[in-house]
Amino acid sequence: MFHDPGPFDTAGTLRQSDMEKPLELDLATLDWIQSLPRDEKGRTLVPLFGDLKRHKIADAQNEAYGNELLAQRFVARDVFITSELWGVGSTAPYGHRGDLTTLDEAILAHGGDATQSRKDYSALSESDRQSVIAFLRSLEIAQ
Repeated sequence: MFHDPGPFDTAGTLRQSDMEKPLELDLATLDWIQSLPRDEKGRTLVPLFGDLKRHKIADAQNEAYGNELLAQRFVARDVFITSELWGVGSTAPYGHRGDLTTLDEAILAHGGDATQSRKDYSALSESDRQSVIAFLRSLEIAQ
């Protein structure tokens, strides 16, 4: 079962008491869940491609993700929980305001803790960058 807000959400996010009826979704009822691998206890393994941690992803040189207008309770405006890459091929446009239209733009807009990853991506050959984008586009949410 997926709950949002969940019982373990951290400060700065919605709490169950903030909503009249929190979202509850039985993931086992979704057809595409059946194709995901399971562990030895039968639990579904979801290829999240994320770390679920907060990171500073903007800086003075590259502030595309850091000029948010809404404050987050107890969290700086340029610090965000990492978005999972699972499904990124189905979620354009990108960025917190939806102002980045391609995955390449989204990668190149990162700064802060993601600066080295952005630099590593930029240093790749055009062919290798296209391979990264092709992989990311393959991470789609089946309907």
